[in-house]
Amino acid sequence: MFLSKNSKRQLALSLVIAVLLGAITWFGLNFNTAKYDKPIAAQNETSGKIDIIALLQRFSGTDKELNTLINNLKKDSLNPANIKALQNFGTKIPVDVYSAYALYLQGINENNNAFLQQSASLFFESGTHDPDSLADKTTYSVYSIRACDRILKTDPKNLAALTSKGIAIVYFGGAIMEGVGILKQVESIDSNYVDAQHHLMILDLQSGQFKKAEKRVKKLLHLQPENQQYAEILLKLETQQIK
Repeated sequence: MFLSKNSKRQLALSLVIAVLLGAITWFGLNFNTAKYDKPIAAQNETSGKIDIIALLQRFSGTDKELNTLINNLKKDSLNPANIKALQNFGTKIPVDVYSAYALYLQGINENNNAFLQQSASLFFESGTHDPDSLADKTTYSVYSIRACDRILKTDPKNLAALTSKGIAIVYFGGAIMEGVGILKQVESIDSNYVDAQHHLMILDLQSGQFKKAEKRVKKLLHLQPENQQYAEILLKLETQQIK
């Protein structure tokens, strides 16, 4: 059965989300040393303000303890006790953006790229859960990229950070060529890096470049021969069920 363009997009998005759900453990824009990331104007003025504190508050409801914590974070976001408390709330409630921001701050405090990478992945994943507004979506995107850029500042060839930044730019920013360029940069460093190859394959499918997609999925199957998802995609491509 031939897939419509919408069906292909749904397939692509479901594959992206499936991979990201299993990749939280592997997955900034530079700014001054102020304790609180003050709201900044988005490039697209229609998207409103990028304000992580406002986003945290939207999930806090009437919880006095949580609202007090968020106010404390507004005053001093790099206080280790505040970060730990936010981590606990992120696990307890759970709200992914709390965990993502806590990891982001912990990564800054401890100069720990692993925490920053987890933050980038979780911000991206949270942003795929139908944010309430374009401003929310922009905030998720900006913080995912901020986390990546902090990693890349000290490790410019970090493959996970480059991949995370590339897909955030593609799926949130809509700058497909820029994002693909970053993913191809990863490919030039390591052509066997699965995550970049996966997203390049998805983008080939979305753009109707099925020969390229077939070549990439064959490579992915070579790297992960037991991956049934890739085997099914290859079968559909070879039998022209996707075209």
